[in-house]
Amino acid sequence: MDNKENTLIFIQKYLNTPVNTLLSTKQYYPLFIYCSLGIETIGAFLDNKPLRARKQSKLRFGNALYQLFPKEYAICNKGGFLYDALRNHSAHNLIPSSFLFLYNEENNNTKKHLSLFDEKINFCIRSFAKDFLNACEKLSLDIKKEKLKAKVIQI
Repeated sequence: MDNKENTLIFIQKYLNTPVNTLLSTKQYYPLFIYCSLGIETIGAFLDNKPLRARKQSKLRFGNALYQLFPKEYAICNKGGFLYDALRNHSAHNLIPSSFLFLYNEENNNTKKHLSLFDEKINFCIRSFAKDFLNACEKLSLDIKKEKLKAKVIQI
Protein backbone atom coordinates (compact mmCIF):
# COMPACT_ATOMS: atom_id res chain seq x y z
CA MET A 1 0.00 0.00 0.00
CA ASP A 2 1.14 3.55 -0.64
CA ASN A 3 1.21 6.43 1.86
CA LYS A 4 -2.03 7.91 0.54
CA GLU A 5 -3.94 4.66 0.97
CA ASN A 6 -2.43 4.05 4.42
CA THR A 7 -3.33 7.57 5.54
CA LEU A 8 -6.93 7.21 4.38
CA ILE A 9 -7.21 3.81 6.09
CA PHE A 10 -5.76 5.30 9.27
CA ILE A 11 -8.30 8.15 9.28
CA GLN A 12 -11.17 5.72 8.73
CA LYS A 13 -10.02 3.00 11.14
CA TYR A 14 -8.63 5.07 14.01
CA LEU A 15 -10.65 8.29 13.83
CA ASN A 16 -14.00 7.83 12.04
CA THR A 17 -14.91 4.32 13.16
CA PRO A 18 -14.32 4.77 16.91
CA VAL A 19 -16.14 8.11 16.96
CA ASN A 20 -19.10 6.69 15.03
CA THR A 21 -19.23 3.70 17.38
CA LEU A 22 -19.16 5.85 20.52
CA LEU A 23 -21.73 8.21 19.02
CA SER A 24 -24.15 5.45 18.00
CA THR A 25 -23.90 3.75 21.39
CA LYS A 26 -24.35 7.07 23.20
CA GLN A 27 -21.12 6.75 25.17
CA TYR A 28 -20.82 10.49 25.40
CA TYR A 29 -18.02 10.96 27.90
CA PRO A 30 -15.51 8.66 26.14
CA LEU A 31 -16.67 10.28 22.89
CA PHE A 32 -15.81 13.71 24.29
CA ILE A 33 -12.34 12.55 25.38
CA TYR A 34 -11.62 10.77 22.07
CA CYS A 35 -12.58 13.76 19.93
CA SER A 36 -10.72 16.18 22.22
CA LEU A 37 -7.52 14.22 21.73
CA GLY A 38 -8.19 13.45 18.07
CA ILE A 39 -8.12 17.10 17.03
CA GLU A 40 -4.36 17.18 17.47
CA THR A 41 -4.05 14.00 15.39
CA ILE A 42 -5.98 15.40 12.44
CA GLY A 43 -3.98 18.60 12.73
CA ALA A 44 -0.82 16.54 12.25
CA PHE A 45 -1.92 15.81 8.69
CA LEU A 46 -1.96 19.51 7.86
CA ASP A 47 1.78 20.07 8.16
CA ASN A 48 4.85 18.62 6.44
CA LYS A 49 6.39 17.14 9.58
CA PRO A 50 6.34 13.47 10.52
CA LEU A 51 3.22 12.30 12.32
CA ARG A 52 5.20 11.79 15.53
CA ALA A 53 7.02 15.14 15.43
CA ARG A 54 7.69 16.50 18.90
CA LYS A 55 6.44 19.75 20.42
CA GLN A 56 3.72 20.30 17.81
CA SER A 57 0.55 19.67 19.82
CA LYS A 58 -0.67 23.25 20.31
CA LEU A 59 0.10 24.24 16.73
CA ARG A 60 -1.51 21.12 15.27
CA PHE A 61 -4.58 21.44 17.49
CA GLY A 62 -5.07 25.06 16.44
CA ASN A 63 -4.48 24.33 12.75
CA ALA A 64 -7.12 21.60 12.82
CA LEU A 65 -9.66 23.95 14.41
CA TYR A 66 -8.87 26.82 12.05
CA GLN A 67 -8.78 24.77 8.84
CA LEU A 68 -11.20 21.88 9.33
CA PHE A 69 -13.84 22.88 11.88
CA PRO A 70 -16.63 25.49 11.76
CA LYS A 71 -15.34 29.01 12.45
CA GLU A 72 -16.93 29.09 15.92
CA TYR A 73 -14.22 26.73 17.17
CA ALA A 74 -11.46 29.10 16.08
CA ILE A 75 -13.27 31.94 17.84
CA CYS A 76 -13.51 29.87 21.04
CA ASN A 77 -9.84 28.89 20.77
CA LYS A 78 -8.63 32.47 21.12
CA GLY A 79 -5.48 32.43 23.23
CA GLY A 80 -5.43 28.61 23.06
CA PHE A 81 -8.55 28.33 25.22
CA LEU A 82 -9.91 25.13 23.62
CA TYR A 83 -6.43 23.66 23.44
CA ASP A 84 -6.28 23.91 27.20
CA ALA A 85 -9.95 23.19 27.97
CA LEU A 86 -10.22 20.18 25.64
CA ARG A 87 -6.85 18.71 24.78
CA ASN A 88 -4.84 19.41 27.92
CA HIS A 89 -7.56 18.66 30.43
CA SER A 90 -8.55 15.48 28.58
CA ALA A 91 -4.98 14.27 28.04
CA HIS A 92 -3.66 14.99 31.50
CA ASN A 93 -6.69 14.58 33.75
CA LEU A 94 -9.40 12.78 31.74
CA ILE A 95 -11.78 15.58 32.69
CA PRO A 96 -12.94 18.68 30.84
CA SER A 97 -12.15 22.16 31.98
CA SER A 98 -14.51 23.72 34.50
CA PHE A 99 -14.99 26.48 31.90
CA LEU A 100 -17.04 24.10 29.74
CA PHE A 101 -20.64 23.11 30.34
CA LEU A 102 -21.00 19.66 28.75
CA TYR A 103 -24.31 18.25 27.59
CA ASN A 104 -25.23 15.44 25.23
CA GLU A 105 -28.02 16.62 22.94
CA GLU A 106 -28.91 19.92 21.35
CA ASN A 107 -32.60 19.70 22.07
CA ASN A 108 -32.98 22.85 24.06
CA ASN A 109 -32.96 26.38 22.65
CA THR A 110 -31.42 27.73 25.84
CA LYS A 111 -28.17 25.86 25.19
CA LYS A 112 -26.50 26.47 21.86
CA HIS A 113 -23.25 24.64 21.14
CA LEU A 114 -20.21 26.89 21.64
CA SER A 115 -22.25 29.76 23.05
CA LEU A 116 -21.21 31.53 26.22
CA PHE A 117 -23.44 31.35 29.26
CA ASP A 118 -22.64 32.16 32.88
CA GLU A 119 -18.91 32.45 32.06
CA LYS A 120 -18.85 28.94 30.59
CA ILE A 121 -18.94 27.68 27.03
CA ASN A 122 -21.92 25.45 26.30
CA PHE A 123 -20.47 22.35 24.69
CA CYS A 124 -22.73 19.77 23.08
CA ILE A 125 -20.86 16.48 22.79
CA ARG A 126 -23.00 15.18 19.88
CA SER A 127 -22.43 18.38 17.89
CA PHE A 128 -18.72 18.22 18.68
CA ALA A 129 -18.52 14.62 17.46
CA LYS A 130 -20.35 15.48 14.24
CA ASP A 131 -18.03 18.43 13.65
CA PHE A 132 -15.06 16.15 14.30
CA LEU A 133 -16.35 13.61 11.76
CA ASN A 134 -16.90 16.39 9.21
CA ALA A 135 -13.33 17.59 9.82
CA CYS A 136 -12.07 14.05 9.18
CA GLU A 137 -14.08 13.95 5.96
CA LYS A 138 -12.60 17.27 4.79
CA LEU A 139 -9.14 15.96 5.63
CA SER A 140 -9.73 12.72 3.71
CA LEU A 141 -11.01 14.62 0.66
CA ASP A 142 -7.99 16.92 0.65
CA ILE A 143 -5.68 13.89 0.80
CA LYS A 144 -7.60 12.12 -1.99
CA LYS A 145 -7.41 15.25 -4.15
CA GLU A 146 -3.71 15.57 -3.20
CA LYS A 147 -4.21 19.05 -1.75
CA LEU A 148 -2.44 17.61 1.30
CA LYS A 149 0.47 15.22 1.30
CA ALA A 150 -0.16 11.82 2.87
CA LYS A 151 1.90 10.83 5.91
CA VAL A 152 4.12 7.81 6.28
CA ILE A 153 2.11 5.54 8.56
CA GLN A 154 2.75 1.94 9.56
CA ILE A 155 -0.60 0.24 10.10
